[in-house]
Amino acid sequence: MDDKKEYIPSILLALFVAMLPHLTDLPLWVVVWCAFMWAYVLVCMKYNRPPPGRLVRNLLAVIGIVGLLLTYRIRIDASAYISLLALMAAIKPLEISTHRDRMITVFLAYFIVITSLLQSETLLAAVYMFISVLVTTAVLVHINDPEGRLRDQFRLSAIILAQAVPVMLALFFLFPRMEGSLVGFTRSGSGITGFSETLRPGGVSRLVEDNSVAFRVEFEADIPDVHHLYWRGIVFVHFDGTSWRYERRLREAADPAGMADHASTYRVTLEPHHSRWLFAMDFPVQIPDSGRMHDDFTVTSQSPVSRTMRYEMKSDIRDHTGETDFPGDAYIRLPVSGNPESRTLAKRLSANKTDTADIVNSVLNYFRDHDFVYTLTPPLAGRNPVDDFLFESRRGYCEHYASAFAFLMRSAGVPARVVGGYQGGEINPYGNYLIVRQSYAHAWTEVWDQDRGWLRVDPTNVVSPGRIASGPEGGLAPGELAGFADKYLAPFSAFIRQARYGWDAFSKNWQAWFEGYSYEQQKAFLERLGISYSYLTGPLLLLMAGIFSVFLFIGAYLFLQLRGKTELPDNVKKRYKQFLQKMSRAGVEKRPGEGPVEFAEKASCTRPDLESFVREITDLYIMLRYSPIPGDDAYLRFEKAVKKFAPMPMRKKQNRSTVKGAKHTDIKKYKKI
Repeated sequence: MDDKKEYIPSILLALFVAMLPHLTDLPLWVVVWCAFMWAYVLVCMKYNRPPPGRLVRNLLAVIGIVGLLLTYRIRIDASAYISLLALMAAIKPLEISTHRDRMITVFLAYFIVITSLLQSETLLAAVYMFISVLVTTAVLVHINDPEGRLRDQFRLSAIILAQAVPVMLALFFLFPRMEGSLVGFTRSGSGITGFSETLRPGGVSRLVEDNSVAFRVEFEADIPDVHHLYWRGIVFVHFDGTSWRYERRLREAADPAGMADHASTYRVTLEPHHSRWLFAMDFPVQIPDSGRMHDDFTVTSQSPVSRTMRYEMKSDIRDHTGETDFPGDAYIRLPVSGNPESRTLAKRLSANKTDTADIVNSVLNYFRDHDFVYTLTPPLAGRNPVDDFLFESRRGYCEHYASAFAFLMRSAGVPARVVGGYQGGEINPYGNYLIVRQSYAHAWTEVWDQDRGWLRVDPTNVVSPGRIASGPEGGLAPGELAGFADKYLAPFSAFIRQARYGWDAFSKNWQAWFEGYSYEQQKAFLERLGISYSYLTGPLLLLMAGIFSVFLFIGAYLFLQLRGKTELPDNVKKRYKQFLQKMSRAGVEKRPGEGPVEFAEKASCTRPDLESFVREITDLYIMLRYSPIPGDDAYLRFEKAVKKFAPMPMRKKQNRSTVKGAKHTDIKKYKKI
C-alpha cells in the first residue's frame, strides 16, 4: 500500500471525533453525505483504487453547496456554518495526495472542534473539546512522525495541551469581550420547554420522562414550601374547543412593588429554550433589567434565550394577586357551540351561588367525588374533548384537569385562564439549590375574584395530591413511569441519584465561572484591578495586557525548555543540511516547504539505490527533532551516518545496471552503523 494512504484512517478518525457532538444537530443528509464519502475513501485505500478526479470533486462541492442553500435558504446560523464545514470535511479526504493536503485536513478538524462552542458551553462539551483536541494533535504528530509509537504521540499531544493552558487562561480573562455574541450566531431549531405556545391534551404529559434540566434556582433565604413552587411561563386565554392559546398583544404591567409583602428573592439559571419566556415563581414583583413583565404576570426577555441565562427575581408567594379591576370579557369567552354536557354541568354546579369561592369549591368537589384518575395514558378525545373527559374517561394529566376546570368556570360566568409552566423541583444537597427538570412541566388555572384578584386554583392537587407533594411520579400509578433504569438499576438508584446531584453541582459551578464570565463580569473584574472600561484606553490597555501575557508565557516556556539545549538542535539542523547538500550533488533537490518525510519518499523514488540510507538518516533526524525522548545515542548515530554518507552522482544516462552497480559501490563506501 502507498505510504501516503497510511495516514487516511488516522485523519478520518480526527474528523469523526471532532464532528461527533454535531451529529444530532446536522441535517440528516449531511451526516449521510459524510459517512458515504469517508467510506468511499476507505474502500479506495483498501482496494488501491484512485480517488475521483478534480472534475468530480468540484461537482460534488457544487452539489453540496446547492444542498445547503436549499436546506437553510438565507438563514445563516451556527448549524449552517457547521454543515458547511462538514461538507468540506467530507470532500477534502478525497484529494489527500501530499503532506500539505494532510496538514490542511487536520487543521480543518481543529476548526470543527472550535464550532462546538457555537452549540454548547457546558462542562461536558468543554471536556469533550479537550479530548477532540488531544486526538487531533496526536494525529498531527503522527503525520510528521509516522514511525513513532502511538503512546508517545498521545503523550506529546498531552504535553502540548498542558503547555497551552496558561495562554488559554490569560486570553480567557484578559482578552476584551463583546456584549452579546461575537458573530451573531445562535443555535437554530425549536426550543425545548415543558410547554409550547399552544396547550392541548397530551402537550405536557409527553415530557414527563424527560429528565433534562429546564432551570436551576438559588434562593436568598430558605427554599419555600413545595406548594408555593409554581413557576409561571405562559398564560393561555383563548379557547377554541380543543386547545388554548396565549394573548399575543400583551400589555406591559404597572409597577407591582406593592405586592412585595411576602416576597422571596432568588436567582434563576435558565437553560436555552429559544423563546422569550422567562420563568418566575408566582407572583413576580421584581424582574431583571433585561426582562419585561406583562399585565398577566408573565415575564419575557428582549431576545430569545439561545444561551444559558442568569437573572434575579423577587416574587410574592401568595396564591392571589390582589387586583380588583375586572379583567375583561376575553376571560369568559367560549366557542359558540361544543361540549354541551359540560356547559349544563357548570350551570348546575353554580346554581344559586354568587360567590366565586363557592363556585370553585363546587367544581372541585365534582372532581373529588367522581373517581377521576391522574394518568399519563388517557384515551383519545372526540369532537367534544371536555365532555369526553368529564363524563366518559375521567382519566387525564394536568392539562386535562386545568382545561376542563377553566371551561367549567367560564361556563359559570367566572373569568378563568390556564397557566403553563413548571411545579416543584428537586433540592440538590450538594449546593442547596433547586433543580427544575422538564418532567416537572405543569398546567394549572387561575380564576378572578373581585376581592382577591387572580386566584390560583390547581385541580390536579384535588385529584392527585401526590403530584404536588412528591413531584411527577408521586401522583401516578405504581410502575407507570417504570423504564429500563427502574427495572434493572433499582438497587443502584440511590447511588445514581447522588452521583447525578454531584455532577449537576459541579456543572453548575462551571457554568457560573465559564459561561457567566460575560462582558459585564469582565468589566467588573477589571475595574477592581484599576482598568476602566469608561474610556477608549480601557479596552486598549486590556488588549495590550492580554497580548503581553501571552508573549510572557511563550517567552518563559522557551527560556525553560530550550535553556542549555540550543547546541543540540543547531547541530542537528547543521548535519541535516549537510545531508541535503550531498543529496543535491546526487541529483535530488529539496524544494522549499517540502517536509523530511516527503523529501525522503521523493529521494527514494529518484535514487532507489540510496533508499535504505536516506530513510535511516531521515528517521534519525525526525526522532531528534520531534520525539520527546530521542535516546542518548541518537545524535551520535545521526552524526556518524551523515558523515559516512557519500553517494555517487547520478549520471544523465544511467541505466538499470549502472544503478545496481552504483548501489553496490555505495555499499562499499558506506558501512552501516
